[in-house]
Amino acid sequence: MKARALGALVGVAAVLSGLLVASPAQAASGSVYARVYYPNPTGSGGEASADLNFTGRSKVTVRYLKVRDICPGDNRPVRAVVVATRTDGSRVNISPYYSDTNGCGADGTQFPTVKLGLGGGQRIKSLSLKVCVYTAALGNVKCVTSSALHNPYT
Repeated sequence: MKARALGALVGVAAVLSGLLVASPAQAASGSVYARVYYPNPTGSGGEASADLNFTGRSKVTVRYLKVRDICPGDNRPVRAVVVATRTDGSRVNISPYYSDTNGCGADGTQFPTVKLGLGGGQRIKSLSLKVCVYTAALGNVKCVTSSALHNPYT
């Protein structure tokens, strides 16, 4: 009787422990945010935010991407790009850049849902969002990158 009860208890424990481990589908998304200050450490600059949903080893769906130019003072536009860290540790921007087209508007620019990824068998270890103050002549003047969101599929 004790052996049967012990066996049942071990079986229940095994089932419960399996429920506590998150599957990739349960832990495959999250929000990222980055804020850049320019030219001073407070005030003007820009910010970007998005929800990233991993859909595999090399693919992601980007939702609710918003880029906002924060004024006054710098007279420079703001743009953001999704940054992938590959499983080999190298980093790459996943085009395109997303620019705030509303100038200093309080709402910034909201972008539609988009699916991005890396080709050629490359795997994404993690993703982050980079926001930059830039000029057409100089390119990116100053950038800040959000904390990384790790890919549960790799």
